Amino acid sequence: MADFFTTWGAWHWLVLGVVLLGIELAITSTYLLWPAVAALCVGVLLFIAPMGWEMQLMLFFVISLATLVLGRTHFQRFVKGGEASDVNDPGRAMIGRQVRAVADFEGSEGRVSVGDTQWKARLEEGTAVSGDLLKIVGVTGATLIVER
Repeated sequence: MADFFTTWGAWHWLVLGVVLLGIELAITSTYLLWPAVAALCVGVLLFIAPMGWEMQLMLFFVISLATLVLGRTHFQRFVKGGEASDVNDPGRAMIGRQVRAVADFEGSEGRVSVGDTQWKARLEEGTAVSGDLLKIVGVTGATLIVER
């Protein structure tokens, strides 16, 4: 394996970095972004200061680890927007939607229509009658919290 790396030069690292970036663009996971950045850095450093294959691999691993840690702590929150995704939580994804009361609410409890499905709903204040337009402001279990 050492023979494989003894022939590596700056262009090999730059090509590896570009290939990893290309794969990263295809899978969009940010996992290959950091080794790609590290490979590009090693390639540029080899143009500035030639070094042995041991130092090249050491730099690659150190820069990969450093960019991974920095990327996960500082960059990842911008990628995800800082909030959890609503993909697997349909109730949370409905917050802010306008819905119609299916029947008159009895006290604060009633049913609303969301698309072609009826949901149990709780009105925080006031009452609602059939046909009233309400807004979903929260979800508790399988009950939608609505307001006028």
